[in-house]
Amino acid sequence: MLEATITLRTYTHLQYFTDLWEFTTVTGLLKNLVSERDAAGLAEYLVIDTGERIRLDRVVNVNGTFAPPFRHYHDFTCDC
Repeated sequence: MLEATITLRTYTHLQYFTDLWEFTTVTGLLKNLVSERDAAGLAEYLVIDTGERIRLDRVVNVNGTFAPPFRHYHDFTCDC
C-alpha cells in the first residue's frame, strides 16, 4: 500500500510515533522507502516530503488504514 501511495504522489494523511513516542499527525506526500543498517539491525524508514524519515514500525495509520501492530488504536483526530 505504501509503494502505491508513493507512486501515485497523492497527499496522504499519516499518523505515527516520533523518536520520543509523541503521537503525530501530518498530511503530505510520501517520497520513498529506504532501509538502513544500524546497531539494532536493519531499519526501514518512510521518507516524507519535508525530508523527515519515519521508522516503519512507528507508522500507525496511513489514509485510515492502521498498521498491523496498531489495529486496536482508535482515530481521535479532528478535521475541524
